[in-house]
Amino acid sequence: MAIDVIMPKFGLSMEEGTIGEWLVREGDAVKKGDRLASVNSEKLTNDALSPEDGILVKILAAQGETLACGERIAILSQPGEQWTGDAAKPKGEIKSAAPAAASAPAAVPAAGAPQASKITPRARKIAGEKGLSYDHIEGTGINGMITVEDLLRFGKPKAAPAEGKAAAESAVPAASVTPIAAETAPSAQPVYAFAGNDPIVKMSPMQSAISRSMAGSMASAAQTTLTSEVEVSGLVATYRSIKERYAAAGVKLSYTAMIVKAVAHALEDHPDARTMTVDGKTCWTMSRMNIGVAVDVPDGLIVPVIRDANLKSLRAVCDELLDLSERARKNRLVESELGNAAITVTNLGMYGVTFFTPILNLPESTILGVGAIVDKPVARNGGFAIAPMLSLSLTHDHRVNNGAPVARFLQEIVVSLNDFKWI
Repeated sequence: MAIDVIMPKFGLSMEEGTIGEWLVREGDAVKKGDRLASVNSEKLTNDALSPEDGILVKILAAQGETLACGERIAILSQPGEQWTGDAAKPKGEIKSAAPAAASAPAAVPAAGAPQASKITPRARKIAGEKGLSYDHIEGTGINGMITVEDLLRFGKPKAAPAEGKAAAESAVPAASVTPIAAETAPSAQPVYAFAGNDPIVKMSPMQSAISRSMAGSMASAAQTTLTSEVEVSGLVATYRSIKERYAAAGVKLSYTAMIVKAVAHALEDHPDARTMTVDGKTCWTMSRMNIGVAVDVPDGLIVPVIRDANLKSLRAVCDELLDLSERARKNRLVESELGNAAITVTNLGMYGVTFFTPILNLPESTILGVGAIVDKPVARNGGFAIAPMLSLSLTHDHRVNNGAPVARFLQEIVVSLNDFKWI
């Protein structure tokens, strides 16, 4: 009896996955739980596992192909059985990332006919429910797929069949059609003359997700950045005084972990900084002090979350931050370790960066950018002294929180960094 291997679903938000690499070949014997293929989603890379013992008799999805969760990607046969190929047809549609062969010209769809191979399953469902056409849209999703966001921004109401242009235009009342604002219309793409051996590589699923997320963040939130350069003599002195003690206990102390703790404690007193909007009409204040930390990974950026950071010791935050960062770089995070943060901390100080303008990780309404600690001359007691100075950049969503409350939040972070009553 043939056994289906399906595209796994790593989390509630995952709708489709892309085959990164097959780890076994057709004809190989596998055990239940063996790794069959690496699968890329927008946030994570994980493995498709064998559901049973058997022989991998047919691979249905090539490397680079994108399929909806639940679609068949391969077929196993049970040991000792002869597979006849009767079950080789996939249950649903398989969307290929590879271009059609040059020798086989693609069929031209009829005017207004939707192209099922270029739209995500969820977007296709919404298009049907809302009566939107999408064959004119250039998708921004994985492998050029049309996403829900693309559909809602650029989808057009379908014209009912009628005789003549006038009848078609009268099928939808003018008052029911919402015009697309000029600034939201797709802009003309520049034409480049690629020459020589310049590499041209398609974005990975993670890079595509980051591209959409950052562009969507800038387009939909009123982002303002407050910057401050503050003396952190207390932070540096505390770091130096406990670093060796922590190391002896097997704990890797970092300035990022200390800043996460300071931010978590400041959040307790400033609910404005953890208030966000998900629809532009209602506000929600998160009760938990969950802190996201931006981690640089080979394909881009990922933000694992330290839950309830205010309730954890500095040692616990150091250990958790190190563990999350290492597993993020090895693509070993799970869905529950991402999302639902009250604020994100992104530290570029190790690269010598001072001030920068971080972009909000929506729906969060605040993100703290941390720069380098630099020794600088400061005025003190009528003279000058050399002191460590830290650059902080706090971006906030002006739709949700105003400048003064956010400035007070930033002020308390600085006080907490130099106080350390929470160690």
